[in-house]
Amino acid sequence: MTPVLMRRIAELELDAAVLRHRLLHIPLALQEDCGLWASHRIIGREALSLFRAVRQETRDSGEDCDPALGRIEAAYQLVHDAILALSELTLADPDHGDMAHADPPTRH
Repeated sequence: MTPVLMRRIAELELDAAVLRHRLLHIPLALQEDCGLWASHRIIGREALSLFRAVRQETRDSGEDCDPALGRIEAAYQLVHDAILALSELTLADPDHGDMAHADPPTRH
């Protein structure tokens, strides 16, 4: 795999970790003002672009692409899990104790 693709994957992982942290620590009412949802779309597009680039490169070279694809998927999943945790917290009804059933977000 080329160093450029490896660097882009590493940047995606870092961007996803930063976005996850910001999603879980910035109040929901301020997230749109901070551009978090735009960042989510950008990360999604970059993940898809990287997925395609890795598949193309490994198809041409015959390399095993599973480790690189796994890193891309894990980075995107990190953001997805943060959004899921946010939605569970937002939709939970504290009067009925639903929060007790929601798993707290984990730190990676």
